[in-house]
Amino acid sequence: MTPNILDLRQERCPMALLLAKRHSVKLEVGQSLSIYVSDNSSMKDIVTFLSKQAYVVMTEVCSNYHHLLITKKESQSDA
Repeated sequence: MTPNILDLRQERCPMALLLAKRHSVKLEVGQSLSIYVSDNSSMKDIVTFLSKQAYVVMTEVCSNYHHLLITKKESQSDA
């Protein structure tokens, strides 16, 4: 299985958020996506949006970027 990685280090909002949304909706329940983001505002916007949706978001600060690991969970309507 190949890693699912979205590198947004060259993008800023709103494009970074739009691309994160597009890629995250393709995930099946239980699948994960690694997102690399260098812009702090983009990172906050992506985390806020995905946390309100059916995703678990974990963040890690790396040397000059943020690594977001998102995992799709069952939505309340699916349960």
